[in-house]
Amino acid sequence: MKHNPAELNRKITLQRPGPPVRDELGGLQAPVYETLRSFPAKVTQRNQSRQQFVADYVTADTRYFVVRDIRSIYPGINAKWRLLYNGYTWIINKIELLDEEKPPYIQITATAVNGSGGII
Repeated sequence: MKHNPAELNRKITLQRPGPPVRDELGGLQAPVYETLRSFPAKVTQRNQSRQQFVADYVTADTRYFVVRDIRSIYPGINAKWRLLYNGYTWIINKIELLDEEKPPYIQITATAVNGSGGII
């Protein structure tokens, strides 16, 4: 499926987790994310559904972000990374190659989270 570069009309910013840091008791601290660069993306809504989360129901906003294949620039990109879009932080759920035609595109599936890390 051919993608039109004009469809990539939104900006997402990639964040990579820093190296793990141990606290004074030997446990791991929450990762600190390094903000990398922004990329043009096509954003589509996957779903907005109510999901049970620790005995309560929350609305989870999950979207697809289609970008040019950036895995050669960031070969370690995976579900531990995050992205910033529209004022929210998004946890990456899955990254998949859409097609191998030149230029290749990937689809990043991500869910929005609030400042404390909870699903929106």
